[in-house]
Amino acid sequence: MNIRNKDPANWAIVFLAVLIVLVIGRPLLVPLVFTLLIWTVLNAVAQVLVRFKLPRWLAWVGSLALLLAAIYLVTRIVGSEAAQFATQAPGYLAKLQQLTSTMLAPLHLGVDVGDIFTRSDVAGALTNVAGLLGSSVFALVEVLIYVGFLLAEQNTLATKFARLQTDPDRQKETQLVLRTIARQLQSYLGVYTVLSSIMAVASFALLIVLNVQFAAFWSLIIFVLTYIPTIGAVAVAIPAMMALVQFGTLTEPLIIIVLLGAVHFVLMNVLAPVVLGQSLNLSPFAIIVALTFWGLVWGIGGLFLAVPVTAAIAIVCGHIDGLQWISILLAAPPSRLPKHPI
Repeated sequence: MNIRNKDPANWAIVFLAVLIVLVIGRPLLVPLVFTLLIWTVLNAVAQVLVRFKLPRWLAWVGSLALLLAAIYLVTRIVGSEAAQFATQAPGYLAKLQQLTSTMLAPLHLGVDVGDIFTRSDVAGALTNVAGLLGSSVFALVEVLIYVGFLLAEQNTLATKFARLQTDPDRQKETQLVLRTIARQLQSYLGVYTVLSSIMAVASFALLIVLNVQFAAFWSLIIFVLTYIPTIGAVAVAIPAMMALVQFGTLTEPLIIIVLLGAVHFVLMNVLAPVVLGQSLNLSPFAIIVALTFWGLVWGIGGLFLAVPVTAAIAIVCGHIDGLQWISILLAAPPSRLPKHPI
């Protein structure tokens, strides 16, 4: 495809139109993109199982079984521990206010902690969280329905997209782009799923040893937030705060922050680059900008979708004459580019 128009006014109009579509279409687009990502993960798991000499139909059964088991586990954790935490939240708030007042007393700031956060604020926050969980359950059901229909048609999707091009050479290029996007996203999501699981298991084990309440719930939050580059490291502060409120000392929170922070650093800054290499070929600055942009446009869901969506955009732009500059700007520094880029 060729896009030769370089008029800045036309580019501004196109960008504004796309932005409006993204904002207005958020209720449809966010579940749809999550559907594509879950579909990609299911394909990746099935391919791994096929490599272990399993029949393809059995590999797909195993892939779907893992997905259903994960959904069941999340539902059980949220349904039990989250509800218990909500009922005990007012007591934790009172203790947190007391601890904060004690710690700030030597500074003589003259600030009443009760004025900063009150029980009504916590009640409102819990109500918002409950509403978010309720909408998330509905969105999950919607996504699963989409995934089911997508799986039924997946064998013909690549051919359909290729037929949008009348030129046979362009059809092959379209199939190449789709395969490249699928392969890189499968690698990214697969590796991050494994690393997030390791992070969650390590968190759960440490919290159980320290006897921190709601260990499974905090581990689930850490598992989810680990998918978000850079921001995911902040997740270790959540169980540390719980430990501070529960025990009233700094020993347990410091242990949690130091140990889990070290595990997160090794997983995301050492293992992830080694395993993934430069498969996504995105610069750190591009990732930060993508997190900010998609977070503003699509909210919390945009934070999880930022990296995969930006990587797909970079791949597509790299195959369109006139948009290759976008792929170049999003790419990693030249010294870190692959020797044989696709």
